[in-house]
Amino acid sequence: MVKQRGGGVARLLLLAVALNALIPSVSWAQMRADVPIPVTASILPLKFFCQRIGGQRVNVQLLVPPGASPHTYEPSPRAVALASRARVFVMVGAGLEPWAERFIHGTTSQDVRLVEAARGIDLLADEESPSWSPKENHKKQQGNPHVWLDPLLAKEICRRIAEALADVDPDHRYFYRSQLRHLLHQMDRLHEEITRRVKDFSIREYVCFHPSFAYFSRRYGLRRVGVIKASPDKEPTPRRLREIVQHIRSYRIRVVFAEPQLNSRLAEVIAREAGVEVLMLDPIGGRPPYGSDYFALMRHNLSVMESAMR
Repeated sequence: MVKQRGGGVARLLLLAVALNALIPSVSWAQMRADVPIPVTASILPLKFFCQRIGGQRVNVQLLVPPGASPHTYEPSPRAVALASRARVFVMVGAGLEPWAERFIHGTTSQDVRLVEAARGIDLLADEESPSWSPKENHKKQQGNPHVWLDPLLAKEICRRIAEALADVDPDHRYFYRSQLRHLLHQMDRLHEEITRRVKDFSIREYVCFHPSFAYFSRRYGLRRVGVIKASPDKEPTPRRLREIVQHIRSYRIRVVFAEPQLNSRLAEVIAREAGVEVLMLDPIGGRPPYGSDYFALMRHNLSVMESAMR
């Protein structure tokens, strides 16, 4: 009985060896070919772009959670640990994420591909003028960092993301290029829709809490005549608040635009003084009904503007 059992085991071992010889050897690189690329994005619109371009080829971690402001956010130790394994790190730059310099120097490896959305874009000068340099030898860039809210500038950001993914995953570069083409086509359609709908605005001036929509305004011919809080850490003077109320009355503005990521108390005070209401424009997303979808977010903001300016 024992001898027979041993013979059976021997025959199984021989069969396993024979089968193994028929199976081609697989390298570690080949085994990892279908493992998603770890990507870290600072804000939700950048995460959306990465997911649409990368599809199932990427696993994107979001650093700034929905509802938080990238100006004041501090990454948790867990977020730092997860992001330290990213092959691609996508951020806006130009001072939007003031914590990013310390974060990048302290966590990312030497071969991480860094994508700065605002790098190379002709930034608008603003009262808000933070500067940030991801490397000591980089020229510091100043200006308004909210470039993703212009769909045509967002196309440039998407091209850079696709290039970065192709760099770290060259075997799938044609996939990323195909995904990019589809996304750029959707951006063009969004731009055409916004252009068409903004033409019907009877009021083209507006007052906002924070200068997030400066690039959107420049692209579509709108004019910001008052900003309550140009910098997150700088309170407006009483004189500025009086001037904003006067602008609301002079231009017959119907609302003050606030943002869900920032405290709207001052916007509500000014709206009461001027006899208008407060409406929310969301530059980042993450709330119903648009959620994490960039196109739904942009169309929602456009509808809010239409209700106040058409």
